[in-house]
Amino acid sequence: MYYPFFLTYILTGVIIALVVFIWALKNGQFSDQQRARFLAIEDEEAAVVDSQSKGKYELVLIFFLVVAGIASSFALVAYALLSN
Repeated sequence: MYYPFFLTYILTGVIIALVVFIWALKNGQFSDQQRARFLAIEDEEAAVVDSQSKGKYELVLIFFLVVAGIASSFALVAYALLSN
């Protein structure tokens, strides 16, 4: 009885995950895999400079995705409980 809602919920999550993955590929998030092994021993001052140089729009986008996911989860559970 609730299959269409749960399928829509799952499909929405998969689409969001694909969009974020494609965005990460286009922005070069996976381009420097050799550097990852040295991040643990990197100087902390350089890490602070790198984190400050990133744009704030990425943080806003992640916050929006988290809020949208929580809201859609709550809406789906509320609908399932109230539709009886």
